[in-house]
Amino acid sequence: MKTRNIIINTVVSLVLGLFLLYIVFNNIDLNLFLERLDNLDYSWIYLSMFISIFEHVVRGYRWNLLMQTKQTNLSTYITTHILIVSYFFALFIPRFNDFVRCYLISKTNDIKVSSSLGTVVSERIFDLISLLIISLLFFIIEFDLFTNFFSTYILTNISFDVYYLIIFFFVITVIISFLYYLNKKSHAFSSKFSEFKKGVLSVNKYYKNKKFLLSTLILWIIYFLMGYVIFFSLEETSSLAISSGIAVLVAGSLGMVVPVNAGIGAYHFLVASILISYNINYETGLFFATILHTSQIICLALLGIVSSLILFFKIRSNG
Repeated sequence: MKTRNIIINTVVSLVLGLFLLYIVFNNIDLNLFLERLDNLDYSWIYLSMFISIFEHVVRGYRWNLLMQTKQTNLSTYITTHILIVSYFFALFIPRFNDFVRCYLISKTNDIKVSSSLGTVVSERIFDLISLLIISLLFFIIEFDLFTNFFSTYILTNISFDVYYLIIFFFVITVIISFLYYLNKKSHAFSSKFSEFKKGVLSVNKYYKNKKFLLSTLILWIIYFLMGYVIFFSLEETSSLAISSGIAVLVAGSLGMVVPVNAGIGAYHFLVASILISYNINYETGLFFATILHTSQIICLALLGIVSSLILFFKIRSNG
């Protein structure tokens, strides 16, 4: 990827993220927002951050399963640190983390970038399919709740909702545009690297592998718990049911798809909006989303620094 393209991608993503943040927080009293920090039960936030560590470990283990089609002596310890560094890198340059993963695995285990990229794309596709299945099942289960929400909330608060519907359709447009961009890029990349297609096809058998499927299930449970336990840090959300946690999982995952730094703005809006369906006002939902999102960013930053140092010395020792 050319330096100019990286810079353009970073600047556009940052500007878009800041724009979304401005819209989402435009009518929020930030002083009152910050005062609410004094009423938080931080023990639940720390628990969420601790749980997130296992997310990286499980992801590292699952990617190790995929990478074993290329090499059998890979270490989950190394793949976990590589994943952490790649996601840490994505905080600054969105959508560049996959290339970082492939570059680092080539330096630590002598696996070609073109070959490992196939496993990364396959993993992305599988996660996307998993998210779509979870979203569809959740929508079917909570169909009455959502239809009641849209039929009453939108019609009775038309001025409020038109404002947010504009944002919603804007976000959807961005997502569709990004997926189209990825589709074009993937074709260009596969033609440039002869082993790319081979890397994708070689991991298909793992979609029926029990370890792969089990690790994927555990991964989504961890994602759910990371958000659900933070409900208990706020009095207003402490009594929400498990279904509310699944709603946050779905909304938050969709928000992270938007090509902005760490999903800022889009993540906050979608999580806050979905919680309205569970009688949580927008301001409280936005505060919850901010706490959840910020705590995970802080945790990732700390882990990213540690993992970067570990990989630095690992690569240096390899010569």
